[in-house]
Amino acid sequence: MKKITLILVLLCSINISSQTLDDYLQTASLNNSDIKVKTAEFELAKEQVNEVANLENTEFDFGVFVLTPETRVGSQLFKVGASQELPWFGDLDAQKTLQATKAEAKRFDAILSERELLYQVKVAYYNLYKNEAVTGILKDNKEILKIYENMALAALENNKATMSDVLRIRVQKNELHSKIFQNINSIDLLSRNFNRLLQRPINELIKVTDSLNVLDILNVNNEIENHPLLEKINAQNAIYESELEVINKDQAPKINVGIDYFLVDERTNANPPDNGKDILMPKVSLSIPLFNVKKYKSQKSQVSIQEDIVKNKIENQKNLLEMELESTKLNLNNSILNVVAAQKNKAEIQLAINVDLKAYETGILDYDKILRLQIQKIKYQLMEIEATKNAFIAKSKIEYLTD
Repeated sequence: MKKITLILVLLCSINISSQTLDDYLQTASLNNSDIKVKTAEFELAKEQVNEVANLENTEFDFGVFVLTPETRVGSQLFKVGASQELPWFGDLDAQKTLQATKAEAKRFDAILSERELLYQVKVAYYNLYKNEAVTGILKDNKEILKIYENMALAALENNKATMSDVLRIRVQKNELHSKIFQNINSIDLLSRNFNRLLQRPINELIKVTDSLNVLDILNVNNEIENHPLLEKINAQNAIYESELEVINKDQAPKINVGIDYFLVDERTNANPPDNGKDILMPKVSLSIPLFNVKKYKSQKSQVSIQEDIVKNKIENQKNLLEMELESTKLNLNNSILNVVAAQKNKAEIQLAINVDLKAYETGILDYDKILRLQIQKIKYQLMEIEATKNAFIAKSKIEYLTD
C-alpha cells in the first residue's frame, strides 16, 4: 500500500512539474464558461439556418353553404380547399445565406473571448513569475546580509567595526524579511486568481518557470490584418450584403397555387347531363408589390448606410489596433533595454563588491559602502525581473493583436 501511495505521489509530482504556460492556456480554454456560452450561441445560430428557407404553411379551408346555390347540375353543399404560397426563384437560398452569415459573425465572438482570456492568463502567469523570482532574490540577499552581519560582529570584537555598522545591516535585513513575506502573500493571492482564470480549484498548485530570457522574444509579428475584431466587422458587412439580396428577392412576385373542391347534390326534379357531379377547381394567384415600392427603396437605403458605417468602423478599428501595436512594441523594446542595462549594472556592482571583499583580507571592510553596494545590486536585480516581466507581457499583447 505504501508503494502504491509513493507511486501516486511521484506521478502527481511529475504531472505538476510538467505543466507549462501552454498547458495552462489549454486548460483555461477548455474550462472557460464565457467561451462555452459564445460557442453554444454560434452553434445555435448555425442550427437556425435550418429554420429559415422553408415554405410558408400550407393553408386549408372549409366552408358550408348556408344557402345552397343552385346550379344546373345540382346544389353546392360545401367547399374544401388547399393553397400554398411559393417564393420567387432564389428567395429561400437568399434567406439561408443571410442566416449563415449571421452565424459566421457569432463565431468571432467565441474567438475574441478566447483571445482575451489567453492574454489574461499570460499576464497572470508572468506576474506570478515576477513575484516568485523577487522572493528568491530577496531571500538570497537576506542570506548575504546575514554573512555581512556575522562579519561585522566578528570585526566589532576586534574594534574593526562599530555597532552602528551592525545595526544598519540588521535594519536592511529586517526590511528584506518584511518584503519577503509581503511578496509571499502576493503570490498566494495571484495563485488563487490564476486558478480562477483557469476555472479550477483555487488552491491547486501552480508551477511557474524558473527563468525567462528576453532574447527569445526579439522577433515579433507586425501584422494586424487577421485580428478577429476586424474579421467580425467584415462579417457584419457580409450580413448587409445578404440582407440586400433578400430585399431584392422579396420584391419579386409571389405565386400561390391551390385547389378547391365543391360537393354538389343531385337534382331530383330533373336529370340533366352530369347531374350531381362535383366541382374540382385548380387555382393560381400572383402577389405583386405595386404600392409598397417605397418600403423596399427605404430598406435598400438603410443597408447602404449600414455598409458605409461598417467601412468606417473597419478603418477606425484598424487605426486603433495599429496604434496599440506600436505602443506595445515600444514597451517591449524599452523593457528589453532595461533588462540589458540592469544586467550590466548588476555585474559592475558585483565586481565592486568583490573588490571590497578582497580588500577585507588585508584591511578593514567599509560596511557602510558594501551595504550601499548590496542595496544597489538588489535594486538592479529587481529592475531586471520587472523589465523581464514587462517584456513578456508586451510580447503577449503583441500576440493578442497580431496572431
